[in-house]
Amino acid sequence: MCCKCCGETQRKVWVFGLGALFAVLGVLTVVFWPGLADSLVEDGLKLKPGTDTYDSWLEAPIPIYLSFYMFNWTNPEDIRDHDIKPNFVEMGPYVFLEKHKKENFTFFENNTVAYYERRTWWFDTERSNGTLDDLVTAAHVITATVADEMRHNRKFFKKIINFMLNHEGGELYTTKPVGEWIFDGYQDNLTDFLNLFNTTAIDIPYTRFGWLADRNGSLEYDGLFTIHTGTDDIANLGRLTHWNGKNETGFYDLPCGIVNGTTGDLFAPKMNVKEEITVFATDACRFMNLRPQGTYEANGLTATRWVGTDETLDSGENYPNQACFCDPRLEECPKTGVVECKACRDKAPIYSSFPHFYLADESYQNAVSGLNPDKSKHEFVLAIEPTTGVPIQVHGRIQINMMLEPDDDYDIYRGVQKVLMPMFWFDQYAELTPELASRAKLAINLSSYGVIFGYSLLAFGSIFLVTGVALTVTKRWVRRPAEDEDMLATN
Repeated sequence: MCCKCCGETQRKVWVFGLGALFAVLGVLTVVFWPGLADSLVEDGLKLKPGTDTYDSWLEAPIPIYLSFYMFNWTNPEDIRDHDIKPNFVEMGPYVFLEKHKKENFTFFENNTVAYYERRTWWFDTERSNGTLDDLVTAAHVITATVADEMRHNRKFFKKIINFMLNHEGGELYTTKPVGEWIFDGYQDNLTDFLNLFNTTAIDIPYTRFGWLADRNGSLEYDGLFTIHTGTDDIANLGRLTHWNGKNETGFYDLPCGIVNGTTGDLFAPKMNVKEEITVFATDACRFMNLRPQGTYEANGLTATRWVGTDETLDSGENYPNQACFCDPRLEECPKTGVVECKACRDKAPIYSSFPHFYLADESYQNAVSGLNPDKSKHEFVLAIEPTTGVPIQVHGRIQINMMLEPDDDYDIYRGVQKVLMPMFWFDQYAELTPELASRAKLAINLSSYGVIFGYSLLAFGSIFLVTGVALTVTKRWVRRPAEDEDMLATN
């Protein structure tokens, strides 16, 4: 188009027309884009085929590491000397690369999905401090389980159990390689005898004992999860409704036994950073409440930190509403910071806490030596970007302990100290990659980008309109011939 060939009317149409068009588009973008952008982001966060959330949910796109720290019991021969505390030396970490994959999933019409999660681990020698052949001495779990399970039986029956423990492999402690303690499991004479004896009175549901034996690569070990997809209401995204087909665990009285919270990998967007969040821990067969505390920054994102507190693992001592986490059959409920997990852990006298008894009653740490709780090393942390609900950093830290208790009816436990023995603790660690962080930033800023673009259009349109008005006022739309002649004459 030759602008010089245009008349005054045509030039006005172009200038005012383009100005009005850009201004209208700018206003429409500023007004309607934020809602549209939120809708686009929200739709992408829903758990349905074709979304980024769905792909990430099927198979975790970031590396996850599981670090084990084993406690080596250095003075088991002194356990009957009440003037000498059991001493422990922390070994590790023994680090495993962890992969998650959802399988056998079924989507339902009520906007939920049921699935199994296969978790697989590979030992990472470079990240580890030690090898899987390192020897660790710890209390004998099978013996302690049998003794505890039969503790309240009649004297005559306990004498039979005592005879069995003395002649069929019962031990106060044992020394095994790290690899056998964790995934491989170890051959045990008492376990072999109990499986051969095949009695329902003492149920040992495994042939080799290992803390995670038969778990590596298992499809059904963690159970069947049913969660909300968020397709009806994004606020429900990731909320756990059933575990193994039930909305109660069966391990604790209600309301503590309810299946509640999230599995820890999906959170609804637009989180309230002043409220607690709840995660369901299958290893403890219970939910855990985490409290917001501070922020964490990484890759240009600012996340809210939700952490474990003195309330998280309380069994009613300081928070009466959590008294239902204590089995009423226990002679004494655990003090704060320790929860009993017998029913969840094949009736073994197992208790959970934070590592090194962090935030637990001081009596637990004072009963042993070698433990040093440190907030920076032992805090349970979920750092989540609250606008999108994307986890930025995870440090899931839990310690597994076993109760050692005197019982004069058993030769092995006669005169021993009553002490909660730290066995090991783990840290499940993951952090968002820079690439995924960039996607999260785009989702967070998509609305702002549109508004900025809208204001740019509005400003551009305003320039056209102001220019048009100025040319109209000065009557400069078309250069007059007289003006051209004056200019030539001047030259």
